[in-house]
Amino acid sequence: MRVTLRRKITTLTCLAAVVPVIVMLVITTVLEHRLGKTVSEEVRSLITEHVSQVTRDVYEECRNTDQMISGETGRVLDAALTIIERSGGVRVLESQRKWRLPDRQTGEMKTILLPRISIGANELQVERSPEEKVFPVDSIGDLTGAQCTVFQRINPEGDMLAVASTELDDEDRRKIGYVKRAMGTDGQVDKVIDDVVSGLESSERSEGDYGARLVMYAPLKDQDGFVSGMVGVYMPLSAVENLRKAILRTSVGRTGYVWVIGTRGKYKNRYIISRSGARDGEDLSASQNRELVEDLISTARNAGQGSLSSMKYEWNDADDGPQREKYSVYTYFKPWGWVIGSGVYLDDYRGVKQKLTGTMQKLITLLVVSGLVILALILGVSFYMSGLIANPVSHMVGIARMVAEGNIHEASRAITEVEDFCPNARKAVRNAEDRDNVDETGQLYLAIRDMAQNLDSLVGQVQRSGIQVTTSATEIAASARQLDETVSNQAAATNQISATSLEISANAGELAGTMDEVHRSAEDAAGLAEEGKDGLRSMIRIMDDLSSATDSITEKLASINEQAVSIVYIVTTITKVADRTNLLSLNAAIEAEKAGEFGQGFAVVAGEIRRLADQTSVAALEIEDMISDMREAVDSGVLEMDHFAREVHHGAGKAVKLGKKLDGIMESVTDLNPRIQAVNEGMTAQAEGAQQISQSMTQLSDSASQTSDSLGEFNRAASQLNEAVQGLQNEVSRFKVS
Repeated sequence: MRVTLRRKITTLTCLAAVVPVIVMLVITTVLEHRLGKTVSEEVRSLITEHVSQVTRDVYEECRNTDQMISGETGRVLDAALTIIERSGGVRVLESQRKWRLPDRQTGEMKTILLPRISIGANELQVERSPEEKVFPVDSIGDLTGAQCTVFQRINPEGDMLAVASTELDDEDRRKIGYVKRAMGTDGQVDKVIDDVVSGLESSERSEGDYGARLVMYAPLKDQDGFVSGMVGVYMPLSAVENLRKAILRTSVGRTGYVWVIGTRGKYKNRYIISRSGARDGEDLSASQNRELVEDLISTARNAGQGSLSSMKYEWNDADDGPQREKYSVYTYFKPWGWVIGSGVYLDDYRGVKQKLTGTMQKLITLLVVSGLVILALILGVSFYMSGLIANPVSHMVGIARMVAEGNIHEASRAITEVEDFCPNARKAVRNAEDRDNVDETGQLYLAIRDMAQNLDSLVGQVQRSGIQVTTSATEIAASARQLDETVSNQAAATNQISATSLEISANAGELAGTMDEVHRSAEDAAGLAEEGKDGLRSMIRIMDDLSSATDSITEKLASINEQAVSIVYIVTTITKVADRTNLLSLNAAIEAEKAGEFGQGFAVVAGEIRRLADQTSVAALEIEDMISDMREAVDSGVLEMDHFAREVHHGAGKAVKLGKKLDGIMESVTDLNPRIQAVNEGMTAQAEGAQQISQSMTQLSDSASQTSDSLGEFNRAASQLNEAVQGLQNEVSRFKVS
C-alpha cells in the first residue's frame, strides 16, 4: 500500500498532537498508582498510630485503676489490723466448737473440733445471718466499706477455715465454713497460705470484678505469737465497672472498638468487653475463630506486659456474619489477666483512598476529552496545510516520471501547464531571479523546469556526436587489425630463436651440474678415505690394546686356577679334621655310656659335636665340588682366551694391509680433482653464453608480445567505443526532444 506525502504529513501532525496527550496519560496513571500506594501507606500508618494510641490509653487506664485498687485495699487491710489490735488481739480459748467439713481425700463430710477464738474480750461468733452483727468483720466493713473475712488455722500445714465474713453467698447468707487449702489439687503450694504462715502479708486475684478483684491477707497471731489464723479484705469498688463502661463508649474510627479477652479462671478465652457489650461473656474457644483467639492470647502473653503487638485478620462480629478484614493492636495486662486490644475494619478507610484516586480519574478523563478535541482541530488544519505542500510535489513527481521515461517534450509541456493552476509555480516564475524569496515547492518547480530544458539540449547534442564517434571508431579498428598481424609474425620468429638458445643453455647447465656432482663425489671419496684411514689406525690401536688385555686375562685366570688348587688342599684338610672329630666324638659317647648317669650330659655334648662334624664334612664336600666346577670353567676360559688372542693378532695384520690400499686410493682421487675442475669451468662459461643469448631473445619476444597485446587492447577499445556509441545512440533515441 502506497502512503502519499499528504497522508504522511497528516499522520506526523496527528502524532505530534497525540504523543503529548498519551505521555500525560501515562504520567497521570503512574502518579495515580503512586498516589494510591502512598495514600494506602499513610492511611495504614495513621490507623496503626491511632489504634496503638487507643490501646495504650486503655492499658494506662487499667493500670491506674489497678494501682488505685491496690492502694485502697492496702489501706483497708491496715485499718482491719488496727481495729483487731486495738480490740485486744486474737486469743485462742480452751473451749472448742464443732465444724462439719469435707474430707480432703474422700470429700465426705466429717466433724472436727476447733478451739474457739476471741478478738479481745469478744468471742468470735459463728453467725450466718447477715442481720446479726459479728465482730470484728462487720465493724471493719462498716468503717471501710470493704468485705472482710476472718480465717482460723485448722492444722499445722496451714489450711484456713472461714469462720466469720461479711461476704454473702448465693443464698444471701454469710459465706463461712469453707476451707482455703495450703496445697492445691495440682500439688502446688498456695502462695497466700505460705506467706501468711511465714508471718507475711500476701495478696491474690480472685474471679470477682472480671478478674480484677484484689484480695489482701494478713496473719493473725494469738497470745503465744503463733499464727492461728488470718484476715482477708477486698474492696467491692465500682471502678472496674466504670472502667468497663468507659471502654465500651470508646470508638475507634467509624466502626472500630476496644475489646478485652480474659486469660484466667472462668473468663479464660471469653469476651470481657466486646462491641457494644453484645457478646460479653461469650466463650470464643467454641467459635469458628478459636485458633485466631488462641494465637492472639499467646502472642500477647509472650510479648510481655505492656508490649504492643499487631495483627491483620479476617473477623466478624457474629458467627453467621460476613468476614471483614480487621487490623488490631493489642497488649497483655498481667495483673487482671486481660488481653486488651483495639481494632478497626480496614474497609472503613478505603473511602479516603477512593476519594483521592477519584480526583485522578477525573483528571485522566479530562485529558482524554481535551486530547480528542485537539486531535480533531489538528486533523482539519493538517489536511488543509498538507494540500498546499503535497499537491505541487505530486505534479513534480509526474513530470519527473515523464523525464525518466524519455518523454522530455511532454515534460516541457506539462511544466507550462503547472504554471496555469499552481499558485506556488507562478510565484516561483515571478521570483526566479531572487530564489531566496521562493519556498521549497517553488524551488523544486524551478529546478525541474531547468532540468527538463537542459536535458532537451543535452540529448540533442549527444545524438549528433554519437554518429561522428561511430565513424571514427570503425576506421581505427581496421588499422589496428593490420598492425596486429605484422607483430604476430615477428613474435613467432623470435620465439623459435629463443627456444633454441634455451635448449643449448639447458644442456650446458646440465653438463656443468653433472661435473659439479663428479667433483663433489671425488672430494667426498677423498674425505671418506681419509676418515677410513684414521678409523683403521684407531682399530689397530684398539686391537693391540685388546691383545694386551687378553694376555692379562689369561694370566689372571691361571692365578685363579692356582688359588683353586690351594682351596682344594685346604678343604681336604678340613674334611680330615671333621672325620677325626667325628671319631673322637664317637669315642667320647662310648666313654659317656660307660659312665652311666654321670656321663649323660657329656654324651649329649658328644652327640652335638658329632652332628657338627658331619655337617662340616658335608659342607667341605660341597665346596670341593664347587672348586672342581670352577677349575673346569677357568680352564675352558683360558683356552677360549688363547683362541681369541690369535684372532685379534690376525685381524691386526689385515688392518695394516687395508691401510696401505687406502693410501693408494687417496693419491688417485687427489690427482683427479684438478682435471674435473677444469672441465667444470669450461662448461659453466658455455652455459652462461647460451643464457645471455636466450635472455636477449626473450626480451625481444616480450616486446613483440607487449606490442601485440597493446594492439589487441587498442582493437578491443575501438570495438568497445563503437559498442558504447551504438548503445548511447540506442538510449538517446528513446528521448523525444523538440
